[in-house]
Amino acid sequence: MYTGGLISFGIWSIQLVIVELYLRRLFGIALYIQDIRILILVVNVVYITVFFITLKKVFKPRASERSELKLQEAFDIYEKKHGEEIKVVGNHIILDVQDLTTYFYTEEGIVKAVEGVSFQINEGETLGLVGETGCGKSVTALSILQLVRPPGIIEKGKVIFRGEDLLQKSKSIVLGYRGKDIAMIFQDPLNSLNPVFKIGAQITEVYFLHMENELLVESAKQNKSIFAVAREWGEHLLRDLNIPFPDVIFDRYPHELSGGMRQRVQIAMGLACKPKLLIADEPTTALDVTIQNQILKLMKELKNKFNTSMLFITHDLGIISKMCDRVAVMYSGSIVEVGDIKKLFITPYHPYTKGLIGSVPIVGKKRRRLEVIKGMVPNLIYPPSGCRFHPRCNYCFEPCDSKIPKSIEVEPDYFVACHLYDPEYRELAAISIKKEKTIANKTYFDN
Repeated sequence: MYTGGLISFGIWSIQLVIVELYLRRLFGIALYIQDIRILILVVNVVYITVFFITLKKVFKPRASERSELKLQEAFDIYEKKHGEEIKVVGNHIILDVQDLTTYFYTEEGIVKAVEGVSFQINEGETLGLVGETGCGKSVTALSILQLVRPPGIIEKGKVIFRGEDLLQKSKSIVLGYRGKDIAMIFQDPLNSLNPVFKIGAQITEVYFLHMENELLVESAKQNKSIFAVAREWGEHLLRDLNIPFPDVIFDRYPHELSGGMRQRVQIAMGLACKPKLLIADEPTTALDVTIQNQILKLMKELKNKFNTSMLFITHDLGIISKMCDRVAVMYSGSIVEVGDIKKLFITPYHPYTKGLIGSVPIVGKKRRRLEVIKGMVPNLIYPPSGCRFHPRCNYCFEPCDSKIPKSIEVEPDYFVACHLYDPEYRELAAISIKKEKTIANKTYFDN
């Protein structure tokens, strides 16, 4: 407003000089007989007086009224939101993914990256999504937040978050969910953080985008500016993540921090708005073992502190056993098994899950040979017909190469997508299991 007033003042002064010159030269009329600089000075004094009187009597009251209305609105929204949070009690399903399908249309062909993926996450729960590299774990996470870039397209499915299907929402509405209600931590923090902005600017941006009302309320209570409050919150969050000298780190650039520190900053950005769901896409991949354990311990503590549900994506079964309450095993774009973490590790059902667990060496347990899953991961442009695991499966029988297996509840809240547990093929499955046991025993005694 002040800048606009000064510009107007300058234009008015120039116009006054031009009018005076034209009147004097063309018509011989002199508006002011003495030095024109005295005229400009008088006009300037009049203009500044009028400007400040108008500012004080008209603009300032209007601005104050608008600020009070905005602050009152912020208080109302804050109180309403706080009341709703108190009412939410119990074990509710916070995310329900149903038949999610995402394809990539490339020159070589259609990459069927995610095919009919379904799972649920309860409030306060950590669900692990585990599988080999390239099986579609990251694409599943990106599809939930609609971050899939062209040539990728979400073909069908539902992503129901707190009762609302996000895939039916417009991009602008989904943008409001990102960072606020659903946050994501990416694999490589160096590529995820903006190199030209300071750490503090990137953390506080989350507050300004999603927590403007809370900032206004807090600034009114403390009689501080919203920028001071945002900085205070940012430094407090960094302190919670065990980052030393948060006030110093706040003013540094990403390249000035170590890998572990950058990952902590990225976790801070993810947890800034206390999201209901946190998606962690292999957050410890680029870190060494000691830093990895620190980050995992920290994430677990913060999850409990903020009561945040988590989708934890990794290919490491050891990390899954530490972090998760339930686990979904993914193979070639599909979920093959999902259930309680203890049950899955003790008595896995799907042949692929058995192979994964069997291939992990156990300290203190003698084994002549580690299990190996034969064959290679299929090309997702030309996936196998029927069950995608059937070319590598030791239990493969008649329907496996032609029919896609249904997800069957083998135990309460434990699902397996395999024809071995389908009542329709019980007799054929029994023959296949008996045959595999015979071959396994023969191989054991031969060795």
